[in-house]
Amino acid sequence: MPWAGTSSSGRYSCATSSQHTLKDLRIKRKGQPVFVLGHLLNRRGQEAIFEGFNDRIALVKFGDGGIVGYDPIELLLPTEIDERGVAYFEIRPCRSCEMLFPLTREEADSDQEPALCPECRR
Repeated sequence: MPWAGTSSSGRYSCATSSQHTLKDLRIKRKGQPVFVLGHLLNRRGQEAIFEGFNDRIALVKFGDGGIVGYDPIELLLPTEIDERGVAYFEIRPCRSCEMLFPLTREEADSDQEPALCPECRR
């Protein structure tokens, strides 16, 4: 099982105006917190930790020790990570396409949250 594409340097990433999913990150660091949208109903809506890549599938580890592979576009980035390393996710449904998307820290702190996902805002 080949493993590639991870970095052990740097900090974990949060959602920004140009980065919303694991796929959007140029460097995918092992240990990156993610929110799972994926294909398995019993895992959908759970938080997990990015472990690495097996070919083009992102392997994530859940709190119960389970490891599942996902398309990186199905893994949302956190809104914020506090100084203790705890990830916080502010996830909202798009009013237009009904897809879930993460708010950026600025969006979560603003008086008016966006009603549309980044794709529908374009």
